Amino acid sequence: MTSPTSRTPGRDSGTSAASPTPGAGKPPEVEEWVDETIHRPLARRLVRLLLRTSITPNQVTILSALMGVSAGVVVGAAVERPAWRLVAGLLLFCSVVLDCCDGQLARARGTASTYGGILDGLSDYAVGLAMGIGGSYYMVGVLGSNWWWLVGVAGIAGSAVQSALFDHTKTRYIARVGGGYAEREEDLDKLSADCARAWRERRIKDAAVLWIYIEYSRAQHRALAIPPASDPAAFRARRAGRMRAWTWLGIGTHFALAYLLCIVSYWWAPASAGYFVISATVLNLLLVVLLLWDRRAAEA
Repeated sequence: MTSPTSRTPGRDSGTSAASPTPGAGKPPEVEEWVDETIHRPLARRLVRLLLRTSITPNQVTILSALMGVSAGVVVGAAVERPAWRLVAGLLLFCSVVLDCCDGQLARARGTASTYGGILDGLSDYAVGLAMGIGGSYYMVGVLGSNWWWLVGVAGIAGSAVQSALFDHTKTRYIARVGGGYAEREEDLDKLSADCARAWRERRIKDAAVLWIYIEYSRAQHRALAIPPASDPAAFRARRAGRMRAWTWLGIGTHFALAYLLCIVSYWWAPASAGYFVISATVLNLLLVVLLLWDRRAAEA
């Protein structure tokens, strides 16, 4: 779930990412490799078509979520249907590409909004949960042991924590190197006021959405506090390599690994289990290393 009040134009907007001055594009070290090389180039082409239609960014977000949730349902029903594993992988792939479209489309039309950003984040978690449940059911059916439910839970939990802390690190990093993002605390002050007003006006849905995002952001900050930077250039020089390492924990990378192994499972049924194992072990280990690295750097 990314910051909904971010004002930084993405690299797709035509701004330069080489010099992260105020108002410039995001520095390249915050970008996930698979997003930059596969998902976003495809999304850009699709956005050109969508600009000619009346389809809104929020509608694209909802379609992305529906395709991703459908992928989870299909993979859960694919224990004895190899072709369905291919379908599930392709559905998730399409969901990820559409997930990159909504923000690009909103920026192109100048319609980016707080609720659009929150909806995008919630859709990511809905897809992740659906794939986690469906994938766990699939593993139990293919591998014949209920213990795989525990692996599935560990994988889902790991993925959620990893991507949430990556999002937090990315947003704070861009703010500190001068990329134009508003500070998260300033955002939360405004959003808290908006949430209180929504409760008073009995706009229950708006208030609930804002409350979820506010609590989510506060949890991120409690888990990983990133100190302010008096010298943006020095901050970037010290942390650019570490920021690049964080990108391997992003949601785009998680979903890419999931749809790739889902497709491979057409030929080798246990392949899908690899995603949960990697998320629960290798990626959690990377997360621990990065958290310790960040803590040591903060204390230096």
